[in-house]
Amino acid sequence: MPVKDKIRDLVVSSLSFFRGGSSAGRRWRYALAAIAFLAVALITVDYAYYRNRVYHGVYLEQLNLGGRPLKDLPALLERELWSQEEVSLELPDSQGTLTATYQEMGLAPDREKTLELVSRAGRGVKGLSARLAFWFKNRPIKVTAPVLVDEEKLAEFNRRLAEMVYRSPESARFQVEGEEVKIIPEREGRYLQAVKLRKLLIESIHRPERTLAVPTGKSAPPVTAEDLERLEVDKVMISFSTQVSGTSNRINNIRIGAAAVNGCLLAPGEVFSFSQVVGPATREKGYLEAPIIVGEELVPGLGGGLCQVSSTLYNAALLANLEILERWNHSQAVGYLPLGRDATIAQGLLDFKFVNNREHHILIGAELAQDRLTFRIFGPPMKERVEIISSGYQKVDPPVRYQKTSSLPKGEKKLLRAGKPGHYISTWRVVYMDDKEVSREFLGRDYYAPVAALYLLGTGEGEEAARDPGGG
Repeated sequence: MPVKDKIRDLVVSSLSFFRGGSSAGRRWRYALAAIAFLAVALITVDYAYYRNRVYHGVYLEQLNLGGRPLKDLPALLERELWSQEEVSLELPDSQGTLTATYQEMGLAPDREKTLELVSRAGRGVKGLSARLAFWFKNRPIKVTAPVLVDEEKLAEFNRRLAEMVYRSPESARFQVEGEEVKIIPEREGRYLQAVKLRKLLIESIHRPERTLAVPTGKSAPPVTAEDLERLEVDKVMISFSTQVSGTSNRINNIRIGAAAVNGCLLAPGEVFSFSQVVGPATREKGYLEAPIIVGEELVPGLGGGLCQVSSTLYNAALLANLEILERWNHSQAVGYLPLGRDATIAQGLLDFKFVNNREHHILIGAELAQDRLTFRIFGPPMKERVEIISSGYQKVDPPVRYQKTSSLPKGEKKLLRAGKPGHYISTWRVVYMDDKEVSREFLGRDYYAPVAALYLLGTGEGEEAARDPGGG
């Protein structure tokens, strides 16, 4: 059929559609035709007006671009958004503000792709649906602009920023001052939320506002103040003191060693090691040289005086009825404790250890005040009472040694060092319950070596040589 005939048939059928039927039906058909014509007209006008413009309701992030000529977009976005090369990052806890460039963060706007997405927003079938939502529901047509990311640069920037904001969590702890026990509250940790920061930085490239609060998360400390309160270690179970004397260096060392032990908390079954808690005596920790026992002599040594700390703590542990795992007596008797009651230490060789064999936590307090070193064990009140007794004492007479010298006449003696006797002693721990003995523990039989008396013994050789110099 020729095209002319097809057109004629279409016109005839259209006229028949409007002429046929009742008058009411014809009115409906005319109305539909009018609506269709109006819709076509609106679409035509809309297309003509927005052909080179951004549709109303289109937002690039927070920037309203509706009605803007497409040719003006590059300059507009450059001026309003992309010309700003820096972003201000507000650090937590009043740490100040860090200013950084997008270049050093490895971020840049994808200009070409952004312009393409903005110009296409609201067009096509999907675009018409979005525009209807804007007209009838005032729902903006949002464009999420793409960003070019240098992952290596961004990761390095995040690493440096993470170091700046990181704070490790701190557990609550006990602070012991004399007989008073205080709880220092815990502190939450802080870390950088890197994924959230990445999102904020990328979004900020297409936003006028360039100040961001650095997103951080919180990490809980292992031990809280509430945890410590439940332990009930605020009452003194026992205390023991020794008199402190000697050089200022020795007193300094005792103070540092006692401070290292002060506040030590032991759970049931936990072992206390003096060497581990106090550690090596180093100058970095503030230790100084003071007399220590080496053989029969007192010689300067770094950390001299620490044995009085371990010995005083040993007696406190005994009175608290704690199980002693390792203890060594000195090679010579000490002046600040009875025989059999001392505990020497030597880093890497000799240690003092005990275990908390009680059914509850214990807290150790140490205090150096008014020339007295005091250790206190905190915890629930003790039901038992402990006494330390000794027996089997034996005295060992000091030997006599001579050191020959030609400076004295032959056979003449001069005392250089007085001798000191040695000792044998046995020590026991006796436990009472309601004033009745319930146990008797042998702690050991200790030997303290005597210190030999030392004399100069004259040979007279120097005097004889002076009278007869020799030579033919």
